[in-house]
Amino acid sequence: MFMTNLETQDYTSACIESGHNFIVEKINLRTDNGIIVPEHVGIVDVTNNRYLGTVGKGWTPVQPQTIYEIGDELIKSTNAVIKGGFSLNNGSVMGITFKLAEREYIAGDPIDLNFMMINAFNGKYAISGQATTFRHNAGTSINTSGKIYNLKHTKNVENRIQVVKEMMKYYENEIKNFDANMTHLAGQRMNEEQAVSWFRSLFPNPSTEAAERRLENQVAIFIGCLREGMGSNIIGVKNTAYGAFQALTEYICFKRSTRVHNGRDEEEVRFESIHFGSGNTVTQKGLGNLLSSFVFSEDDFLID
Repeated sequence: MFMTNLETQDYTSACIESGHNFIVEKINLRTDNGIIVPEHVGIVDVTNNRYLGTVGKGWTPVQPQTIYEIGDELIKSTNAVIKGGFSLNNGSVMGITFKLAEREYIAGDPIDLNFMMINAFNGKYAISGQATTFRHNAGTSINTSGKIYNLKHTKNVENRIQVVKEMMKYYENEIKNFDANMTHLAGQRMNEEQAVSWFRSLFPNPSTEAAERRLENQVAIFIGCLREGMGSNIIGVKNTAYGAFQALTEYICFKRSTRVHNGRDEEEVRFESIHFGSGNTVTQKGLGNLLSSFVFSEDDFLID
């Protein structure tokens, strides 16, 4: 995994510094004796003469520069700052991270509201944008929404990108919704027994003794995060739905075991799981279940 550390609103310079200022093209694939491989093409970075992946013939490449142009609309809407650019899978996946704002839903527990955009040249991911957060006291970075947009590389993808650019102009509304949800969770009491029951509900019911033992180990680790996790001793965190969610994020980011195959970089595997894989699935389910369990009432909107 390769990531740059930036602090800029200049999307053109960010694209260059992140090594994303290249052009991709489709090329025909041929056997050694010159026969064209049907139904598939190769994607090549023609700027640096790199092979990036093999996709179906109908797959339409979207240039890295276009992803940064979407980001520029987000910057104009929220005054965001580009924090970094990253590359995964030997450069066949690119992404950009943005900081939009900083919040304290509980005093002394600062959280950055961020955004992540990705694009892939190997067919692994679509073009997508996701809301993320970074909790300073715990060093946890997770996705906090389903995909804000998710565009497949079809022939009409450029037209759909224009729609996304228009959506970005109103992204401040998404921030307000997230603020309301987190403030609500911070005010909801949730004892340890309730938190453990919620955590268990995020995983399938064990069908074997081995699966039961694994789940019990996961529960024990989660309880440790609840009681002594990073930031858990901040006044107002423990015994709240907010505190339970932050314990889950610590578990997903640092405590969950990682399986690495084929010599892949462990940091990259964990990053993908947290943001796009099974770790993200658990986080999304956990947040969704919390928000649906604690329904807003009229009193939540009244000022004493």
